[in-house]
Amino acid sequence: FGIKQIILFNITQIIANVVAWFIIAPTLDIVIYMEPANKVYIQGAIGGISNMITVGILGTLLLSTYSKTKIKTGSLKVEE
Repeated sequence: FGIKQIILFNITQIIANVVAWFIIAPTLDIVIYMEPANKVYIQGAIGGISNMITVGILGTLLLSTYSKTKIKTGSLKVEE
């Protein structure tokens, strides 16, 4: 789990959070609950940004730690 994978993970999670928190969630709040648009888009932005930061830090740390537990290919040897 190197720098390339960390960058790819964080780009992916940022895109997913933008779609979910900045577009889908506020739009559905407006459609389903008739909430005021300015309120739900601000809430979505705050929730999305805080989620991106949390996933960026904790998610990267968890994935990095987990990747160190995986057994590398060819590291096991047959005993005679």
